[in-house]
Amino acid sequence: MTADSHAAEGRAPEDRAPTLIHEALLYRDREQLTRAIRDFVQSSAAADEPVLALMPSTTLEWLPGALGELAENMSFEDIGVVGRNPNLLLSVFEGWLDDHDGHGRLISEAIWPGRSYSEIVECLRHEALINHALAARDATILCPFDAAHLDAETIGGAQLTHPQLIGEDGKSHSNPQFGELADVLAERWPMQAPQEPISEFAFDGDLGGLRRATAEDPAIRSLPPERRFDMVFAINEAATNAFVHGDGKCRTRIWEDGTFVVSEVSSSPEMDDRLVGRRRPPIDATAGRGLWLINEVCDLVEVRSGHGETVVRMHVRA
Repeated sequence: MTADSHAAEGRAPEDRAPTLIHEALLYRDREQLTRAIRDFVQSSAAADEPVLALMPSTTLEWLPGALGELAENMSFEDIGVVGRNPNLLLSVFEGWLDDHDGHGRLISEAIWPGRSYSEIVECLRHEALINHALAARDATILCPFDAAHLDAETIGGAQLTHPQLIGEDGKSHSNPQFGELADVLAERWPMQAPQEPISEFAFDGDLGGLRRATAEDPAIRSLPPERRFDMVFAINEAATNAFVHGDGKCRTRIWEDGTFVVSEVSSSPEMDDRLVGRRRPPIDATAGRGLWLINEVCDLVEVRSGHGETVVRMHVRA
């Protein structure tokens, strides 16, 4: 599908089912990136669709100027702020679409050189889940990847998680390397091993005791007071989930990895819904708030479920 064919579609007619277009752009220089975004925005203008660009701050310094008048009808956000935790991006996408009558276009560069391995993995999992979470939406999402500076594994992940790719000809093509959700998420990118020293705490229902013990952990005490509170709060929420939804027991581990203070809560049972915590719960929701709040206060959250347990790993930048 070409950029021109995007424009010809316009808004979804009532007699056509909504269409999600989720494409990756593997660019090698600023000129290629600018050209692709200009084509994307021009076709959106012809289709009378709004555009939200979620880009790294270094790109936002020059992109609006490079786009000229086209930038006047766009919205821009620093993805390093709104997407510091990739698990929050789905809610940003859905909120933008809801605010624009269910139609819209997004440009999202969630991965850039300098992101850690764990951050990149969570971004790629986000990209894979988008195809499931927004399948019933009428949206076009363009995801640029800096192929000149990102490693081969990351670029391979981009190809696995996007049904369409923008080719060297500037046109959108069906991607034969696109993988099914279950295959992409099935332990393809394992979590990194914890770094010594590791503190470990058992929990058997005494939330107050767990909060007091973890608050005194040396790694957590190294954080500024407000971030220390956030980490203890996140541990408490994860342990509460174990108490309410599991057997009331869990294991908590804490360590530092040089960039983050990391806490991990492991409990049973497994979690069926991969999207829990990624969508803002309704006001009257009776479940699902714990993981959402954890994602709100942490800089990165990894959730893995399988083999009879659920692991929630929470990162707060040191």
